[in-house]
Amino acid sequence: TLADLAGEELISYRGNTRPADELAHAARAQGVALSPSLEIDVSISAVGFVQAGLGIGLVDALLPWRQFAGLAVRPLAAGPEFPIALLTSRTRALARADEMMRDQIRAACSAVLGGDKAKA
Repeated sequence: TLADLAGEELISYRGNTRPADELAHAARAQGVALSPSLEIDVSISAVGFVQAGLGIGLVDALLPWRQFAGLAVRPLAAGPEFPIALLTSRTRALARADEMMRDQIRAACSAVLGGDKAKA
């Protein structure tokens, strides 16, 4: 839980971003204050910091974190849900490569969400 992270050096999203706002809202609901020691713009940025022992990364679950050496991955109980959007042009049809990328993104999201296709 977020309460378990009290007193830990945290690496998480820069303030005034959607992920930071979602995490702050979840923390307030649990009576916890979050104050990352290191702020990142994208979750992949946390890898090197965590590997260097600079703190615990509080990031989304969309990347295959287990593939990175030296990381232990633990789900956050009662954490926020991060909305994901795939933006496309209304005036231009998707190219075949774009459709394939869209399908891969949907499949990855579905896998992360445990097969919940309604959310993906």
